[in-house]
Amino acid sequence: MDFEDIKVFRVVASLGSMTQAAEALGYVQSSVTARIRKLEANLKVNLFYRNAKGVHLTPSGRIFLEYGLKITSLTEELHHLLSSSEVPGGLLRIGSMETTAAIRLPSLLKKYHSSYDKVELSLHTGTTEYLINQVLNYELDLAFVAAPVNHPEITEIESFREEMVLVAEKKENIQDILDILRNRTILVFRLGCSYRSLLERYLLESNSIPLRRFEFGSLEAIIGSVSAGIGISLLPKSVIEDKLHSGVLTAYKLPSHLQSCTTMLIQRKDVIQTAAMTNFVNLINGEH
Repeated sequence: MDFEDIKVFRVVASLGSMTQAAEALGYVQSSVTARIRKLEANLKVNLFYRNAKGVHLTPSGRIFLEYGLKITSLTEELHHLLSSSEVPGGLLRIGSMETTAAIRLPSLLKKYHSSYDKVELSLHTGTTEYLINQVLNYELDLAFVAAPVNHPEITEIESFREEMVLVAEKKENIQDILDILRNRTILVFRLGCSYRSLLERYLLESNSIPLRRFEFGSLEAIIGSVSAGIGISLLPKSVIEDKLHSGVLTAYKLPSHLQSCTTMLIQRKDVIQTAAMTNFVNLINGEH
């Protein structure tokens, strides 16, 4: 089995098309098709269902994809270990929630890069659920997610504590938090976002039913839409401090059991710790 064949298989599985995989990899389609056929012949199973619209993983293909991710991850880690020196280097793949990436990470990444400039940093943002799955699938080395995680294959380190607040446009004639909950649209990230779950829990406990729910893909879009009076949201107070000071937004305190949200730095328990990872974790621990 060729490691390049595994790479080709993963791209085909991700895109669902031999043609698109060939374009992404810079191969001719016949080469991609031949590699997949060789894999299937060696394994004596069909990895894909084929039809006019593309390809889809068979049950055997899904198993091979899971183990292919592990093989690729272990190979990359072995390469880093064998080529490592006293100076950390290589690629460090970090995941983060949008809010953490916006407020907490810029200064940390600057500090890390100034100390370890041989490390190539790659930052991906997403919901807590998405990031946990990316770590479990060996697609990310480390990720900042909202607690609790409590997964048997994951190690977690407390990184930050955020004060959560209900956020609305500034209106002088509204004083009671219950007033802004009546007939309002809630502005949230996609499913899997811990802050969204916290807001929905708060509304449930308050016996408040949102008029409608708008989903957004970025923090800037949510803040801008709240400022424009489209709806309300629940965010860490740290990400809207400037809007509060300028009088654009108003923040309302939540009940004490919902006020705090802890951000955890997670990684898989079974990954080999590279120097780049170790030094990043040490930096986070040193911030406390």
